This record gives sequence, C-alpha cells and structure tokens, in this order.
Amino acid sequence: MKKIKLNHVVGMLALAGVLTGCGSSSDGTPAVQTYEVTVSNLTHNQPLSPLAVLLHSEPTHLWTIGSAASVALEDLAEGGSNAALLAVENDDLEGTASGQGLIMPGANETVTLSISGNVSEAYLSLATMLVNTNDGFSGVTGFDISDLSVGASKALTLSVYDAGTENNNELVNTIPGQMGEGFNEERLGSNKVSRHPGVVGNDDGYADSVLTSSHKFDNPAASLTITRLN
Repeated sequence: MKKIKLNHVVGMLALAGVLTGCGSSSDGTPAVQTYEVTVSNLTHNQPLSPLAVLLHSEPTHLWTIGSAASVALEDLAEGGSNAALLAVENDDLEGTASGQGLIMPGANETVTLSISGNVSEAYLSLATMLVNTNDGFSGVTGFDISDLSVGASKALTLSVYDAGTENNNELVNTIPGQMGEGFNEERLGSNKVSRHPGVVGNDDGYADSVLTSSHKFDNPAASLTITRLN
C-alpha cells in the first residue's frame, strides 16, 4: 500500500510540474508577454489612419530624422496604408498589430500584441498618418518597454513628422483625407524625415490649398499608453 501511495504522489507532482510549465519558461519568465497599446487623437480635424504597431527584441527604428523614409513608411505617410510597414521582415520582429480603422479627433483605439517570454528586451514602434496632410505622420519608434512589469504602464505624447516624400502643396488631388491621391512612388520632397512644419490652409491666403484652419495641429497630435498585461 505504501508503494502505491508513493507512486500516486509522484504522479501528482509530475502533473503539477507540467501544468506550472505551461505558463512560464524554464527560467521562470512568462511564456508570453502581452501589451495593451492605446492611442488617443488630440487634434481638432485630423483623423488618424489605421495604426501600425510593431514589437521588436532589438531597438529597431522605422525612421530616423534626417534620413530618407523607407518605401513602407512612405506608403503610410502619403496614403495611410499600414500594410507595408506591418509586412516588413526583420529577424528581431516579435509581433505586429493593426488598428481597425480611422481614429477620429477626440477618439481613441486600443490594440493588444504579444512577444515571446524568452525575449529579455522589448521595443515598440507605432505609426499613423494625419490624413489631411500630404505626407505627415505621427508615432514613435524603438521605444524601450523592457522594464515594464506586469500591470505597469508607460505614457507619452506623439509629435508629427514629415516623411519628406511629397511636397506639402495641400492641393485637393494630393490629400487622402480630401479624396485625393495616396501613395505615389515619385519623391518630390526633401527625401528626409523631419519634424512637420504644419499646414498653411486657404484661410491664411493660400488660395490653392484645400485645407482650412480647422486642419491645423499642435504638437502633440496624439497620446500613447502602453500597459503590460502579463
């Protein structure tokens, strides 16, 4: 009887070990780290295009001030499409998430994405177009969230950048938010990412502009909160 009881106990301990192992790796870290990402639109009349959110295990940057934008970033900044950015292949890419649609002024959207628990570092990049501009976008890239503990959050505000891939002429046929053209592979701007100078608009005497003073924006254009869920 003692032998039977001992085997029963050993079997129960083994089962407990298997169940415990389902939720963590051998070093005790969670099998998956999940993050909740919330973006709020702070502008008056600049809908934000569907979010592109990426998690990396290395401090990868989707853009650099003073350098040329990638074609994937150009596609988002000119036309609001996040597909090319989310499809970018990097060895350190751990997870991606797409927004469901436009984020209107005063509104917000939350997406969740995960990274393997075997990864000790995590960096977040996010981009969205201000659709009533030629090639203006907002976001953050290579933001370190490695030190977030479960339940903790980081909050920051997001500035507006100019992709430098299109002239800021504000013509009706060049602004996606005004039913104009989106992405065009021809590059007519400075071909360098920079801080956006803002829009002028026809209220300022620029008769050819399709934009008005309602489309002007201040920095920050959006706020971002990242919360680690597990």
